[in-house]
Amino acid sequence: MARGMTNEERQESIRRQRKELGCYEVSSLGNIYVSSEVILYSIKDIVEMSGWSHTTVQKLFNDPKFPAIDYGKQKLVENHALMQYLSVRREKARDRFWRDNETGKRKK
Repeated sequence: MARGMTNEERQESIRRQRKELGCYEVSSLGNIYVSSEVILYSIKDIVEMSGWSHTTVQKLFNDPKFPAIDYGKQKLVENHALMQYLSVRREKARDRFWRDNETGKRKK
């Protein structure tokens, strides 16, 4: 931004840029730009993007903590929900769902 701008002019410039880009500020820590598009991924999409096996991705979609959406017979996940889920470190050894399902059977 140009020098000599008042604080009000800077704020107005920022508002104009956000309006043009369709973005808004979510946090006082900085600008977070959010897309207005909803992108859904299927199991097949996640397999292709991640390189994980179909079985592993299917287990992931069956995990109660995973933000999957049942759309008819198909399971989907929204892009932002997937990003948020993957941004948190998880360990198989600490998660009962993954630990109990290692052999494919639930332990009692």
